Amino acid sequence: MPITETDKLPPVLTRRDKIILSLLRVFSRLSLPFLQKLGLWLGVIASWYPGKNARVIEQNLRLCYPGQTDDWIRRTVRQNMISTGQTGLEFAKTWGMPPEYSIEHIRKVTNGDVFFDALKEGHGVLAITPHYGTWEFMNAWLNQHAPAVIMYKPGKDRGVDAFVREARSRLSAHMVPTDERGVKQMLKCLKTGGFTIILPDHVPSDNGGLYAPFFGVNALSTVLTPRLVQKTKCKVVCMTCTRLPGEDGFEIYFEAPHPDIYSSDLQTATAGMNLSLESLIRRDPTQYQWSYKRFKRTDPVINVYS
Repeated sequence: MPITETDKLPPVLTRRDKIILSLLRVFSRLSLPFLQKLGLWLGVIASWYPGKNARVIEQNLRLCYPGQTDDWIRRTVRQNMISTGQTGLEFAKTWGMPPEYSIEHIRKVTNGDVFFDALKEGHGVLAITPHYGTWEFMNAWLNQHAPAVIMYKPGKDRGVDAFVREARSRLSAHMVPTDERGVKQMLKCLKTGGFTIILPDHVPSDNGGLYAPFFGVNALSTVLTPRLVQKTKCKVVCMTCTRLPGEDGFEIYFEAPHPDIYSSDLQTATAGMNLSLESLIRRDPTQYQWSYKRFKRTDPVINVYS
């Protein structure tokens, strides 16, 4: 596997970093059902004492689902906090286990032909996925079919970062930095018929985005995805990995993007990207990362988090 400077472990871990790294390794040795139940109860307890995160989740849901009742909002906030607790511990499990473990727990693949047909065309495949479900479980399954180029930004917590790097070093995925160098490598990958993945539902910098509707709100949105599509003429697939109800496993789901994502007009293509992400999230909004302040940059300014 090619190694970039982003693949190297941090040179120095503090005592706190090492403790966190050790705890993550302990969690990864526990059974997945136990971790999911533990995450469930952590989420339940957090919902009993709602704080800042709960308020952000509620504000986002009210903004994105204006037609829903107060009861639906309250239930979805609680379910979302439970799902978040489970996701965090599921991540620890998949990071600490060999790739075969994650592959074994993919119980269902829906619309897989969307993915495989795109690969067969040989024009490069760009997969987009929101911060939704347990997307880390998906990496090992994808890796066996098409080693990916993935942007990676080191986290602030070096203990967690070290654990993630260890996990991803077991895959043949190629990690690239979230800067111009990384973009160039993604362009090269797509132009040579390769496979790359982007999570494009973040708030970009001013020079990396434009305002486009997301759940009906004109929010600052990344233009990296549509620009890559315009420059390489690659195929786009939408995908998620979600927890199956009542089962010890996950479903990988593929979907064709909104056709506007292929537009030569950047504004139209960005809106098409957001519509594609919305379609995935609406399948089960309880598993989306609503605790992120996605609407902190809107036009007009709405001060949703004030």
